[in-house]
Amino acid sequence: MTRPPATDIMHALTPDASFYVDPAGLARETQSVFARSWQLVGYRQQLAESGDYFTADVGRESLLLVNDAGTLRGFFNVCRHRAGPLAYGCGHSSKLVCRYHGWTYDLSGQLLRAPEMSGVADFDPRQVHLREVAVHVFGPLLFVALDDTTPAFDEFHPDLAAECAGLGLNDMRHVMTRSYPVAANWKTYVDNFLEGYHIPLVHPKLNRELDYRAYQTQLAPRRVLQFAPVQSASATLYRDGAGDGQAYYYWLYPNIMLNVYEGQLQTNIVIPVDVDHTIVRFDWFARAPLPDPKTDERFRALLAFSEEVQAEDAQICEAVQRNFGSRAFQRGRYSAERESGLHLFHQLVHNA
Repeated sequence: MTRPPATDIMHALTPDASFYVDPAGLARETQSVFARSWQLVGYRQQLAESGDYFTADVGRESLLLVNDAGTLRGFFNVCRHRAGPLAYGCGHSSKLVCRYHGWTYDLSGQLLRAPEMSGVADFDPRQVHLREVAVHVFGPLLFVALDDTTPAFDEFHPDLAAECAGLGLNDMRHVMTRSYPVAANWKTYVDNFLEGYHIPLVHPKLNRELDYRAYQTQLAPRRVLQFAPVQSASATLYRDGAGDGQAYYYWLYPNIMLNVYEGQLQTNIVIPVDVDHTIVRFDWFARAPLPDPKTDERFRALLAFSEEVQAEDAQICEAVQRNFGSRAFQRGRYSAERESGLHLFHQLVHNA
């Protein structure tokens, strides 16, 4: 981005095309945006019992999440000896043993055993501890912050917990995961999520479910809420009584989406691969009794509809990404009525 958008959206220009196509931009964002924000890495069910663990990646950083006698801890998945991995995938263990040379840590990250290190000068295992990352539980979700300077989750996203208190997130349990490749920059995909402006043309079926005329966007310091009532006449999927007649679409800076509708939670994590490619990971959550994705016809219908919407989003994002490389485009203008969420997002990335 050559310069930030003006504070007043009525006079602001969008970022220029380099914001989406410059490889150096993604390298900067890895350090200034992703490493200094709260990132969604998993869910509580993965750490149900003491000793349960799983690994996750945030950018190039490998992380290890573990249940230590009821305390959920996060570490860089990096041994303090010579950077070996402490774990792969997920599992259960009473200790963390480096897969390279066998250095062994307890579940709090304290070094217990370092084989064949006797006689090494100034080496005291009691002074060696895995480097931790901050962990926060929000509903069924697990977030981490890599950088020590990142504010606490409730400070980073003030009032979010209170705002979502009535959505039943604490009762949600994981149902399934899907991942989709998108040939577009991660910011192109986030832009698309942050406005309902495209719904009538890109999502004709969704447009029949939601009342586009009543679509609203609310801004907070690092999040956006979009919501719309269900269409009274034409909706079919969103009118079985499981929801409250509204569909809620939260964006949490920089790359997390929480979609709540019909008594379910769907999370989207937008994961950069390179400047022109992104992985969008979807996780579905629901209240008990949990639906069986193979046999529950209601869930299967919602899943199929979600996948159709995702395919439509991927197609338009990929077309826009290609056009960002055109000599015909430099900068555009914002719709003050429909694109205030984009305007906030672009300001936040620039400020970071």
